[in-house]
Amino acid sequence: MQFLYVDESGDSGLTPTSPVQHFFLAGLAIDPLHLQGISADLHRFRQHLAVKYGLLISEEIHASAFISKPGPVAHIPLNERLRILLECVDWCRRRTDMQLLAVGLDKQQAVTNTVFQDVWRQLLVLFDAHLAIASPTGPAQGLVFCDNTDGVKLTNLMHTLRQPASTTLRHVIGDPVLWDSRTSYLHQMVDVIAYFAKQLFEPNRRVREKGAHNYFHRLAPINLLVKQQASGIWML
Repeated sequence: MQFLYVDESGDSGLTPTSPVQHFFLAGLAIDPLHLQGISADLHRFRQHLAVKYGLLISEEIHASAFISKPGPVAHIPLNERLRILLECVDWCRRRTDMQLLAVGLDKQQAVTNTVFQDVWRQLLVLFDAHLAIASPTGPAQGLVFCDNTDGVKLTNLMHTLRQPASTTLRHVIGDPVLWDSRTSYLHQMVDVIAYFAKQLFEPNRRVREKGAHNYFHRLAPINLLVKQQASGIWML
């Protein structure tokens, strides 16, 4: 069994109503046997951030807000907020018990309003393929845990991908488990990863000026995918 913790960056709307050009999803695949150890280490990491930067353990790490609309964390200087995000990236990079999938789309290449379905379909297909070879004893099964943003739409998509005429998903089981990222440290880490995946292609001014648009490259040790498809779906 594997769990995939997923979060997004950008939005799936088309221009001109959407202010961003790209939509990205990132997911961390984790064997639940490792989950207790990961959670304990992540709690210690949050304690470290609290001592070093004054970031409350109860405070949500939301990358785009950290940079553009810091709100409750505005007392932490921008350079230190970026350092927190870099430490989040490096915490993930050092782990040997999780693997990364990240996909995205340049919405200018989309001809219909199916960005959400297209990018999620690609991530689910990749996770399903990963599950097929994840265990030496045979295919594993997997569950998807995601922030509760478009839960109904995602549930319907997964049902479609399991229909007999499709059988696209063979190893991803059940409906998506919908969580509130404010209470999930793991989803907050995936939020940071998805944010820097998007920043590779659409960096904002503050991130570009600080050279932080390349932070995503640091995740190469856990990244399962390092190529681009001509279809416009980026697999990072």
